[in-house]
Amino acid sequence: MAVLPMALPVRLSLLTSLLGVLMSGCTKMYHSRRSIQELDQTFAVNKAQTLFYTDHAGRTQHKQLAQTISAALYLQNDTLFVEPLKASLRPNDNNPATLDVSDSAFVFFVNPKPKKIPVDGKSPWFRYHFTSFDMDLVTIPFKYRLAQQGQPPELNTNANAALYVGLRFDQGYQRNVFYHYQQRSDIRSFSLGVGGLIGIGSATVGPFSTMDQVADEYEGACLSYGLATIFGYRAVSLGLAFGYDTLFDRNRARWIYQHKPWLGLTLGLNLN
Repeated sequence: MAVLPMALPVRLSLLTSLLGVLMSGCTKMYHSRRSIQELDQTFAVNKAQTLFYTDHAGRTQHKQLAQTISAALYLQNDTLFVEPLKASLRPNDNNPATLDVSDSAFVFFVNPKPKKIPVDGKSPWFRYHFTSFDMDLVTIPFKYRLAQQGQPPELNTNANAALYVGLRFDQGYQRNVFYHYQQRSDIRSFSLGVGGLIGIGSATVGPFSTMDQVADEYEGACLSYGLATIFGYRAVSLGLAFGYDTLFDRNRARWIYQHKPWLGLTLGLNLN
């Protein structure tokens, strides 16, 4: 029986360790994004919604939001609590049915538990949102290069990686779901972002892409840059990009796609 050289187990061990570090990093990024979706931070709460509180007699009362407010949201035992920021509340309007600055000491809650729980009931969606700076690590699995110099359009699937930076708007939804005397919190969050991207990739250089000025076909390194619109759910993002490529090597003047536009599909992982 042949004996494996010592170098191979060492390499396998190093590879396993590297994969473990990468997976750990991805897990941390995922849970960081998930913690945002599970609240525990300040959001803008959409107007025209109802917030509830318990008065001194233990009765459940409610207030109506006449405008969008800033509030800290957090979950506890599947109940969503809302703690308004005083600076975002409207002046005292002497209306007990609306929420104003006189109610800043209250901690409200959303969707009170009904006295008689239905077999399969759902409370209305509670809506909140926030805008943030966004950074994604993306790849562009498909690039559609437009027709150039009489050559037909080209669909490119070469390997690449890019950094996306932009603004992101997140819209979140929370509701309570009741089933057989039990209650659970259902949370959903979607986002839309616009920004720029820059990265490194490869491009096919050969007779087709140089009008027969280069006889042999090879993969050349190029710089990619452009704009993207990204739709996100939890830690994963999907988007559309418009950009340009710049070939690095000596054949860049012959390459028909040098600084020419392409359309692409982006797939990414949220870094913040």
